[in-house]
Amino acid sequence: MKTSLLFRLVVLFMLADLACAGEQRPNILFILTDNQAATLLGAYGNPDIRTPNIDRLAAEGITFTRAYAVNGMCSPTRATLMTGLMPSQHGIHSWLDDELLDQWPESWSAVAEFRTLPLTLKNRGYRTAMIGKWHLGQPWKASIGYQYWVTFPYGHTIDFWDNTIIDNDRTYPVKDRHIVDFFTEKAVEYLQDYAGEEPFYLQLNYDGPYTNPPTNYGPARNRFYRDYEGREFKSFPRTAYNENLVQQLLSEDTNPFLRGKLREGLAMHNDPATMANVASQNTLVDDGVGRVLAALREAGLEENTLVIFSSDQGNFYGQHGLWQHTVVTTPSSMYETAMNVPLIIRHPGRIEAGRTSSLLIGQYDIPVTILDYVGMGEVSFDNSPGKSFSPALTGRTGEWNDAVFFEQEETRVIRTENHVYWKRLRSTGKSELYDMKKDPEQNRNVYGDPAYEEIVAGLDARLTAFFGEYADEKYDLWRGGGAKGSVDRPERYKRLYGPDWTPETEIKPAFRE
Repeated sequence: MKTSLLFRLVVLFMLADLACAGEQRPNILFILTDNQAATLLGAYGNPDIRTPNIDRLAAEGITFTRAYAVNGMCSPTRATLMTGLMPSQHGIHSWLDDELLDQWPESWSAVAEFRTLPLTLKNRGYRTAMIGKWHLGQPWKASIGYQYWVTFPYGHTIDFWDNTIIDNDRTYPVKDRHIVDFFTEKAVEYLQDYAGEEPFYLQLNYDGPYTNPPTNYGPARNRFYRDYEGREFKSFPRTAYNENLVQQLLSEDTNPFLRGKLREGLAMHNDPATMANVASQNTLVDDGVGRVLAALREAGLEENTLVIFSSDQGNFYGQHGLWQHTVVTTPSSMYETAMNVPLIIRHPGRIEAGRTSSLLIGQYDIPVTILDYVGMGEVSFDNSPGKSFSPALTGRTGEWNDAVFFEQEETRVIRTENHVYWKRLRSTGKSELYDMKKDPEQNRNVYGDPAYEEIVAGLDARLTAFFGEYADEKYDLWRGGGAKGSVDRPERYKRLYGPDWTPETEIKPAFRE
């Protein structure tokens, strides 16, 4: 009896400790925008686009100036933010093609076999919610540990104003307001209804500003467009069309779908109405961020909420003669504009306001850091290259990475303080090297210059070692591996690995703790 009583007391004390820990842990609000380059925000120096709420968030927290996406497409980056893994580990190498949705298994979730951030938080006492764009498999039911679920079926936005909404167990149309405004309203509603028994993790995935056609081509239908109509935009380059795009249009090998995307991108190029459209969509997202932060404050939750603001990746808006994604050229173009994403983090009283950091951050570092910051640093994402930068949030110093890595199917990249090196898969294109100190706009490819031979050799060795350690052979496109869902140019891999090569959507056993 004494042993039984002692055991019960120990269990009660353990539960009490866990409850206390849960009370001390902060809420987490993670706002993720869609295709928003850091250079489109006032906090990152844009002189043309009004983003007062995001700028204020930066003034109240810490702004990371050199955070990088792992890929130039949304599905791979979102998978990395959930798993801490590279595309060549989780298997998603490109956007998951909406046109294949009805061909995928009904309950297919592309990252469910891995440890994910929401599931880990849920299993440790957090209430988890996802509002906004999903784009990681079938959207019809909550996945990877989310308990509250509001999304829409597609990843590519054809219309900001006419959408089907999946709201937990209900499906209904929303045609009377912009989808960004709708997701803002749902997030505000969630915060207003929060009862406070457990800390929450709310992932707010805006489907904007987007910067892709047809929604961002020409005049926009939103309340901020007239503020920008007819204005000059110094931050939008006026350049000649990129020669690679013209070559693709002239090639008989270019498929009809891609030919249409190329024409859309060329139509957007140097178009003042499109520039005003993109500017207005950024301000609309900023307005939503302001409304959500105000709701957080009005609910009395601001002091105990860690707010993270970032984007899945950027898009080009005229740089190097390009609009749209990194994959619009072949091989992919991995310039800074598309890969350098905003990363702003605020927690009143814990993170000193008004700071900036030039640490090189990869998206694979973010989920690791979140867990570490809220006291779950003992939890690991198996074989993740991620490292916690939590000490930097609270002003502590220590050793940090001197490079970040990213990949876009046939192109692998190492970015260091001074250089960025793009290595290409055999027979897909030539490698490139840019001296970021002498040429920050990346106008001169110095690969092949004898003066840079030693630098190339060193970077190539590091890049090879990184992917040698972390890439999973099953999803390593450089070693004949496969991909999940879809890739941008499947004919490339059929040519390299045989006609039977094809992406897969097999349902894997779900991760369990």
